[in-house]
Amino acid sequence: MEEQTISIEYDLSEKDWNTFYNIYYKADKRFKMRFIYGTGSWIVGVAGLVGLFDNSLIAFGMIAFGLYCVFARQFLVNKALKKIKSKPQFPGTLDYKIEKTKFSGCEQGNDFEFNWDTFHGYRNVDAGFLLYLKEASFFFIPKAAISATEKEEIANILQQNKVLDLATK
Repeated sequence: MEEQTISIEYDLSEKDWNTFYNIYYKADKRFKMRFIYGTGSWIVGVAGLVGLFDNSLIAFGMIAFGLYCVFARQFLVNKALKKIKSKPQFPGTLDYKIEKTKFSGCEQGNDFEFNWDTFHGYRNVDAGFLLYLKEASFFFIPKAAISATEKEEIANILQQNKVLDLATK
């Protein structure tokens, strides 16, 4: 019996990159805490400017720190997009093959092949899949690149190979 291969060829757009970098950073719990601390900090800073305390330098510092914390995730998304946009292959094409035992393909002119046991985990989100080699390194597959049946088959392959579902973590 021949093993089924899901072949994915898809021309990426800047919107695809933006969507998946936003999902990647949004999943990081540290940014949720930064947002809470940041919001509290700039509120106290504004209150300091209107008379809660006398030191306006500290108030401005708290506002600046708070705004940095609130917008840190978007800053990192923009930084990642700027880096990827500087590559001549941008926005690029996905050329992936998903099989029961491995994930392979060609990215930016380089062939790759990974067994499923080398993956850190995956996220099955509305926009598609993020496949993490490491916590800070991922491949993504937009929903538009695969059919609903293929999405289900990919999820089954990941579960059969015991790739960690990071949405449940």
